[in-house]
Amino acid sequence: MQNSLALLDTEIILKYLGVESNYFILNIFDSIESTNTFLIDFFKSNKVSNKSSLIHVAVAEAQTKGRGRNGRSWLSGFGESLTFSINWNFKEFPPSQLSSLSLVIGIALIRVLKSLSIEHIYLKWPNDVLFNHHKLAGVLIELRSGMEKGCNAVIGIGINFNLSNVTRANIAAKTTDLFQMTGKLFDRNLVLSALLIELKKVISDFEKFGFHYFKSEWLGYHAYEGKRICLKKPNHQIMGIVDGVDDDGALFLLTDSGRQIFNVGDVSLREEN
Repeated sequence: MQNSLALLDTEIILKYLGVESNYFILNIFDSIESTNTFLIDFFKSNKVSNKSSLIHVAVAEAQTKGRGRNGRSWLSGFGESLTFSINWNFKEFPPSQLSSLSLVIGIALIRVLKSLSIEHIYLKWPNDVLFNHHKLAGVLIELRSGMEKGCNAVIGIGINFNLSNVTRANIAAKTTDLFQMTGKLFDRNLVLSALLIELKKVISDFEKFGFHYFKSEWLGYHAYEGKRICLKKPNHQIMGIVDGVDDDGALFLLTDSGRQIFNVGDVSLREEN
């Protein structure tokens, strides 16, 4: 924790990473359009081999065109959030086998936040962290194939730390931040380093064991498990009761038409009024 805003600092982050720093290459920006876009363009330019085992990280104090799922924007002023992206080369996994990746990333976020004594946080399928039904953090994953067997994933994460009133006024969704939740200012350098270490561990386990390895833990964090919800699709919506997820991370819903399954990325989830 800290008493005032501490800027992101490469040396401090590397110090917190310790021996794990050998696995990461950090790129820190005062301002950038999007950390996801930076890494996507970086790898498109063929400056780095797809076979590299190093994890490239892009972190920004501010994003001018931050993106969320389904074309939404991620809004945050300078230093108000922790917004970063990492790349991961899945050497054996094609994009079709990575539908549950966002759920696994959510587990890494929950683990680290809980280690900081932040409680009463839950996951909303497939990619948000909630506190009291307000959005605290989100995940955006963009996959790039073209490798012989696997694909390259760019994993973007945004966590609200201390949003200004101006930023809040421009966000339509119910949103919260760590300062509003706890009254404390957390050191983003420390949180980022802890997240990078946990993400490396979680994604490595995901490659070895698949989502089934994490399934029970994820269900324990699920905000809407067993609850009646409204599941929205582009042209219609479905009401039902959440009844778990399958081993690929798809959502089961008990509806008037029976038990139905919905794949990650095809739907959005909202609590029924």
